[in-house]
Amino acid sequence: MIKRQRQFIRAGMTAMALAGVVVAGCSAEQTPSSKEGEKGTAPDKRGSITVSMYERNNIPPEEGNWDKNRWTEWVNKNGPVDVKYITVPRWESLQKFNALFATGGAPDLILEYDTGYRNQWYSQRLLMPLDEVIDKYSTTYKDLMKQFPQLKKLGTKDDGKLYEIGKVTPLMAGHRIYIREDWLQKLNLKMPQTSEEFLQVAKAFAAQDPDGNGKADTFGLNLSGNGMSIIQHMFGFGEVQWRFEGDTFIHEWDRLKAATAFQKQLFDAGIVDKDFLTDKNGEKAKQDFLSGKLGMYLYQEIADKDYDALKKNDPGAKLAILPLPKSQFGQFSPVIGSPIQMVGAINAGAKDPKAVMQYIDFMIKPETARTLESGEEGIHWSKDETGCPKPLDAEKNKKEISYTSDLRMMSSVLLLGKCSFVEQRPQDTETQKTLRELAIKANQAYVSKERQIPTLKPEYLPVLPQDLALIVKNTEQQMKDMWMKAVVSGGNYTPDQAEKDAKSVWEKSGGLRVDEFYAKWYETNKANAFLLKDLYQFGEDAAKLYANK
Repeated sequence: MIKRQRQFIRAGMTAMALAGVVVAGCSAEQTPSSKEGEKGTAPDKRGSITVSMYERNNIPPEEGNWDKNRWTEWVNKNGPVDVKYITVPRWESLQKFNALFATGGAPDLILEYDTGYRNQWYSQRLLMPLDEVIDKYSTTYKDLMKQFPQLKKLGTKDDGKLYEIGKVTPLMAGHRIYIREDWLQKLNLKMPQTSEEFLQVAKAFAAQDPDGNGKADTFGLNLSGNGMSIIQHMFGFGEVQWRFEGDTFIHEWDRLKAATAFQKQLFDAGIVDKDFLTDKNGEKAKQDFLSGKLGMYLYQEIADKDYDALKKNDPGAKLAILPLPKSQFGQFSPVIGSPIQMVGAINAGAKDPKAVMQYIDFMIKPETARTLESGEEGIHWSKDETGCPKPLDAEKNKKEISYTSDLRMMSSVLLLGKCSFVEQRPQDTETQKTLRELAIKANQAYVSKERQIPTLKPEYLPVLPQDLALIVKNTEQQMKDMWMKAVVSGGNYTPDQAEKDAKSVWEKSGGLRVDEFYAKWYETNKANAFLLKDLYQFGEDAAKLYANK
């Protein structure tokens, strides 16, 4: 279903270069998007909508909650519509969204990172086609799609209609391995370069008292949160269970079995927390890291306040970025952020799609993105010598701005120009300097054509027909449970048995039809589909166009 995307990539990049697009960068001025209210015209009635918001429990108590805080008030004051945010648990969003749909309470605008969930709702006819809505009511997003034709291509489903809202960002590291460099030095260990060396270092971190308190209270690494995914990437198993390589389509079983066997070694040796399965959102692992009890933290980008907490609890802590070690399948990188990512959809039952589109246009404007990322100019930041935001009070900003990432979920931060690249991040405090350097090192380690992510990202796969999507939905959790059981069951249930059982469930449920669908799609579209090489090329081209603007 995805065709001619290479041409779209070239066309999109050419359009950006030739159109003379005004990039808001670091000094954008807000311009009115309409002339409502001018003499002789009657202003439209202000719309009122609901929008989903991930609940991460990360808002400081004094700042309020998602019913009311300084930024929800700012959006309602400065935006074109009245907004009420409906919270969904970040790590259990599917269950909450499905419950909201079932009761008729789903928000008008649905913001969800998981492509599989959005595809499921599309198949259930719960999403609104957006072609006419965008054409009739949008300005900013309509222009963005002209600059980046891939947004329309990737947001269009198999019925030929557009259903999703996306964003463009610099190609950056997503998941990372932070390793305690001071522990390596104390135990006279080298940075692990292979999966076996990784295992030995993790054992040492767990068993050789690297924090020097005389207690057996440290772990080598975490499996909860992003841990299992990163280990799977080490063994060449990516975000989807299908691999497209050369002329070959593969349903990947061997690599997942090897990753599971490795996780089992970690578990059986006491290197990881035995209770990691109860740590549903990775919060226990985070607290272990912040308290100085984790030798390697497999996570995303850590926040300023978390780094400060680590240094307060363990002043001698020194972090480094560990490139993903090489396994028997080669060397890869963990998840990277997609430079073109679909993140939103409109509820088919939304009563005022115009108001929803007005909100989307407002939220994706570069000046809105800048405010929600850095705060208000003159209050939270001023321009530095490069024109990028320089915090006026890092502690104040930590409290008042640190929780806004999900409000910026639709922001195409690439349009902020050089200010959106990690090299331009502030360096006014030791924390900022350290985290900027770690971010640069993470991009060097993980955003690499030589060490690519193992599989295509899920958002670039075609939408499965509803009957095939149901097969995936009905088998996914069963198979995950089998692999997980193999990790924690000692000799009673092995990775070999898990593979056998998972294959049986897959085949008996009709999974071979799913494999056949993807294999046929790849055979037909491999010359024009948006594949891994295109992902990296788009990132390079976008950086060349925007990194110096």
